[in-house]
Amino acid sequence: MMARLPRSLFGKLLLGQIAIVLMVAIALPLLLSRMLNDTADTFISARLEREAEAFVRGNAVGEGPRDRGDRFFALFDTHGNALQARPQALPFDLDDLPHGAARAFTTWGRYDVLTRPVALPGGGSGWVVVAQDRTHPEEIVDDVVRSFLRRFAWVIGAALLGSLLLSFIVLRHVTGMFRDAAADADAIGLSRLDGRIEEARMPSEAMPLVHATNRALDRLEAGYRAQGDFVGNVAHELRTPLALISLRLEQLPVSPERDQIGRAVDQANHVIRQLIDLAAIDRLHPQLAMIDPAALARDAVEAMVPIVYRSGHSIAFEEPDTPPSRVRGVAELLLIAITNLIDNAVRHTPAGSSIVVSAAPDGSVTVEDDGPGLAVDARDPVARRFRRSDIARSDSAGLGLSIVERILGVCGGVLETGSSAGGGALLRLRLDATPLA
Repeated sequence: MMARLPRSLFGKLLLGQIAIVLMVAIALPLLLSRMLNDTADTFISARLEREAEAFVRGNAVGEGPRDRGDRFFALFDTHGNALQARPQALPFDLDDLPHGAARAFTTWGRYDVLTRPVALPGGGSGWVVVAQDRTHPEEIVDDVVRSFLRRFAWVIGAALLGSLLLSFIVLRHVTGMFRDAAADADAIGLSRLDGRIEEARMPSEAMPLVHATNRALDRLEAGYRAQGDFVGNVAHELRTPLALISLRLEQLPVSPERDQIGRAVDQANHVIRQLIDLAAIDRLHPQLAMIDPAALARDAVEAMVPIVYRSGHSIAFEEPDTPPSRVRGVAELLLIAITNLIDNAVRHTPAGSSIVVSAAPDGSVTVEDDGPGLAVDARDPVARRFRRSDIARSDSAGLGLSIVERILGVCGGVLETGSSAGGGALLRLRLDATPLA
C-alpha cells in the first residue's frame, strides 16, 4: 500500500523539511568525510614522496635512513628482490602492492604505502617503497580526521535540528494565520454581516484568495441589505392601502362579514409591522452600546398599555430592588423585541389573562403570562418555530418571536423559553453584560 501525503499544508511542508534534513544529515557527513580523507591522502602521499626521494639519495651516498617505528623503507629490483629494507622485516610483500611504470599510493591494512619507480645506484631500475603505520602515535592526520568528523557530527546534528525547529515555528506561524482567517470567516453571520477576513495578518501568497473572499462577502452583504430595504419599502407601501380599507370598513354597517374582514386587516397590519421591524434590524445593526434594560422594559410596557387594556388583558412591570447591570445592545431594537413579546402575549392568550414584565439584576428581561403556554417545534435557533400549546400554528408562524431572536443575535444575547408559575409562557431576553471595549 502506497503511503499518502498528509492533506494539510502544514503536514506536507513539515514532512518535506524532515526529508531534506534526513538527506542532508546522511549525505553531508559522507561527502565531507570523503573530502577530508582525500585531502589527508594527498598530504600523506606528498610526505611519503619526499621521504622516498631522501631514502634513494641516502642510499646513493651510502647513508641509510634512521630507523623509526612508524616508517618502512624498501628498495626492490625489477625482479622483486629486496635490495634494502628498514627495518629488515617488512609487514607486506611487493607482490601485494601495485608497482609498475607509474607512481602509486594505496592503503594496505593499517599502512599508507607509496611505490614509485627509481634508478638504482649501481645502474638499472627498480622500485622504492615507503610505508607508514597510521596507528602510530606520531601520525596525527587520520586522528585529526576522525576527531573532526566526530565533532562535526554533533555540529551538523545540532544545526539540522535547529533548522527543523525553526521551520516548525515558521510553518506553525503561517498555518496559524490561516486558522485566524478561518475564525474571522466563521464569525460572519446574520448577526455580523460586516465581518471580513483581516488582510494585514495574512501572507502575501494568500492575498488573492483573501481579496476574492472579502469581495464576495461585500456583494452578499450588499444583496442582503438591498433585500431588507426592499422588504421595508414594500411593507411601508402596503400600510396606505390597508389604512384606506380600514377607513372604508368603519363606514359599512355592522355585520359579521365586516368584523371578519376587520380581523383580517388587523392581522395584515400586524404582519406588516413585523416586516418593518425586520428591516429595522438591518438598518440599525451594528451600533451596539451599553443600555439600561429596566428602562427599556418600562418604556415598552408604557407604550403597550393601551393595546393591552383594549384587548381585555392586564399588564404589570416589576423592577428589581437593585439597579440591574447595563447590557450590550441597540436600544431601538431591544425595544422592538420587548414590544413583540408583549404583543405576542396579548394575541395568544384569552381575555382576562395577565402579563408580567420584569427586569432582573443580571440585566435579563422576562415576559410571562398565565395563558396556554408556548410549544417549541425545534431547539435549533435557526430552524425552530414557536406556537401556542392550544393551537396547531400561531398566526404568522411565530414570526414575532423569530424577529426577537434575530434582534438578540445582533445584540449578542439569547432568547430563553419556559413556563411561568401559572402554566403560561415565559420568555426571557438573556443579554450580555460585558462592557464594550
